[in-house]
Amino acid sequence: MKTLNRKVVREISGMKSQTITIAIVVAAGIAMFVGSKSAYDSMSRARDHFYGTTGFAEGFVSLKKAPAGTVRRIATVSGVAHVESRIVQEAALDFQGEKLPSAGRFISLPEKLSRLAVRSGKLPAAMNEVMLSESFALANKLVPGSRVVAVLNGRRQVLRVSGTALSPEFVYIFRPGSFMPDDKHYGILYVTREAMESHFDFGGAFNDLALTFAPGANVRHTLKSIDTVLEPYGGLGAYDRNRLPSYAFLRDEFKQLRTNAFFLPLVFLGVAAFLLHIVATRLIARQREQIASLMALGYANRTIAGHYLKLMLIISGGGALIGVGAGWWLGKSMTALYGDFYRFPDLRHVFHFSVAFWGLFIGASAGAVGTWFSVKRVMKMQPAQAMRPPLPERFAESFFERWFKKIPAITKMFLRNLLRRPLRTVFTILGLSTAVMIMVLGLFMTDVMDSMLGTQFELLNRESMTVSFLRPVSASALDELMRRPGVQLAEGYRTVPVRLRSGQFTKELAITGLPANSALRRVADENSRVVELPTSGVLLNANIAKRMGLRRGDSIDLELLEGNRRKIRVTIASLVEEILGQGCYMQIDALSHLLSEERSINVAALKIDVLKQDEIIAHLKTSSRVASISTREGTLRIFYDMMSRSMLAMITIILIFASAISVGVVYNTAMILLSERTFELSSLRILGFTKAEVFEMIASELGTTVLASLLPGCALGYAFAWLMMNTVDTEEFTIKLIISSRTYVTAMLVSLATAAASFVILYFRIRKMDLVSVLKVRE
Repeated sequence: MKTLNRKVVREISGMKSQTITIAIVVAAGIAMFVGSKSAYDSMSRARDHFYGTTGFAEGFVSLKKAPAGTVRRIATVSGVAHVESRIVQEAALDFQGEKLPSAGRFISLPEKLSRLAVRSGKLPAAMNEVMLSESFALANKLVPGSRVVAVLNGRRQVLRVSGTALSPEFVYIFRPGSFMPDDKHYGILYVTREAMESHFDFGGAFNDLALTFAPGANVRHTLKSIDTVLEPYGGLGAYDRNRLPSYAFLRDEFKQLRTNAFFLPLVFLGVAAFLLHIVATRLIARQREQIASLMALGYANRTIAGHYLKLMLIISGGGALIGVGAGWWLGKSMTALYGDFYRFPDLRHVFHFSVAFWGLFIGASAGAVGTWFSVKRVMKMQPAQAMRPPLPERFAESFFERWFKKIPAITKMFLRNLLRRPLRTVFTILGLSTAVMIMVLGLFMTDVMDSMLGTQFELLNRESMTVSFLRPVSASALDELMRRPGVQLAEGYRTVPVRLRSGQFTKELAITGLPANSALRRVADENSRVVELPTSGVLLNANIAKRMGLRRGDSIDLELLEGNRRKIRVTIASLVEEILGQGCYMQIDALSHLLSEERSINVAALKIDVLKQDEIIAHLKTSSRVASISTREGTLRIFYDMMSRSMLAMITIILIFASAISVGVVYNTAMILLSERTFELSSLRILGFTKAEVFEMIASELGTTVLASLLPGCALGYAFAWLMMNTVDTEEFTIKLIISSRTYVTAMLVSLATAAASFVILYFRIRKMDLVSVLKVRE
């Protein structure tokens, strides 16, 4: 074995604990990268395969009713490659013993576009057979052969479940008007075309289209041409995949997954590189005389520099190798976890060799980058200069000593050691602050979600229960609701699909008419101040306004896609911030005037006595006008159930890795400090200081840097969290960065706890050391 290789082995064995902790830091970063990247690759492969094999449609349009011959006219529109008509209807479902009413979207079986991936059973063939979306079937424990009671066009029908399936259009299934999937009470049901025509009296007509675009087609022009053809038939506006709720939500989720796959691992690896830089710098400083001797013996600068690079590459490479193995397991677990939410027929964990290669390469690079700046100093040293003892550092009375004359000797010594090397002290504090920073990054998403829910349900949607009607009903329905025992307040709203136009930009969304003095459903600006509804004009979602280049006071063209389909020009009275969804608001009386109808509502918000909730729901279930009922507690339960299975699992993983990094940073700092001060501490023992006093001095110095790192760590945590939140641009939801004092306190306490654990290890190391013998032979 070559001399320098033997030296590498000896140095690694001489600092086993530091080697292990640094390797753990590197392994944590690589495991996060490999796990997140392999899970993202697995999800992307499953999604793309699902979309490709099922002929996922590229464009969609709903309408009132059109004859079959209209399909041929659509097929001749420039830019349309293939078009397929469907019948789509909402209908109530009756499950015995279920408190909340259930509903489903009935769709005629697709032919070539958006074909189904059968998961169990077979496609329906008879008039009374139905195929269910898999998530709905699982939530209600329905299997092939089960019976489902549906109210189809006012008639109760008993349908037999023929099987379950997945559709590329409904990876996520949202009830109309809801921002959360509710697999228990809402699903997609497929029946034959003949059955749909019979149940809903369509007789050869259709009310929905799916299509694909020809290569090179001008999508916007094609959609506009389709709208022109379907306008006499009540077309609600053609749109492409990007505006399909399931596709849009999935697209935004994948953006977040991709960001997490790169952002957090880079933070972890940056900490590892910084830590390796500190270790290499201190190690080279301690071995100054050894390096000079090697140079004097004829070893080239590059050889000596390569020795230290090799040392750190072995440590970081070993950590990277462990991280790749841990990342494979983590990626497999994450893929299985995501499988509960993303319904793909061919979802399995895919681990590419390239991911492992890049994991090892990045881990080794972290070691090389962290060590290189320290190694550069080796190459500049002259042997004769390096063999001399370093010049004595200047000591002077610090400002602490000038202001506090009676400082104990131990305090005076550790303060002098910190202040005489301000740059190194600052770098040590920064290194320790990364532990707090990573803790903040691991915890802040819970604050964001809590803030989001608080804003949504305490400030904006304050109702206890929301009732949606199948069709608009007279506003007098509110009087009936108010007469029910337990109903304390009832407000009615009217939602209408509209198309906004401003120059070349168009946007289809729903405009909501609210009472002028609405108390249960409100809108707010960017400062969370409630915005009063204007007497004229509209309140527009701030994100939509930004994308369309609009500001407060600008005018836009508004086209109603329901009723008289009136086209008007309105003024943007103000911009509003929405966490979920994209909307437009105006006074309900003004909206009724635009529709040329008496005041009507299709949504009612109720504030109720919780003790009467079951009675109110039981009464509403008997109404043929009611499409769905949702309660505040039910919505929150669904949300927290999703969080507990996805976000909380990810947060736990991050916190485990963050704790490992925190221990690695604090412990390495303590061991480096001890190794640097060994000769000095030995001198103190000769002068009569006890080991406890020696420990007190070293612990005080480390404790001061740990305390000084807490606030910078919190600031860095906020900065990186802000960067992480602004890396992803999503359309369907807006999330503001909120970090609570609880998160900061928790991050600081965990950092202090890891520091305390390091102090305990440090204490036992000092007790076992023979400090006096160090004076006899210096390394």
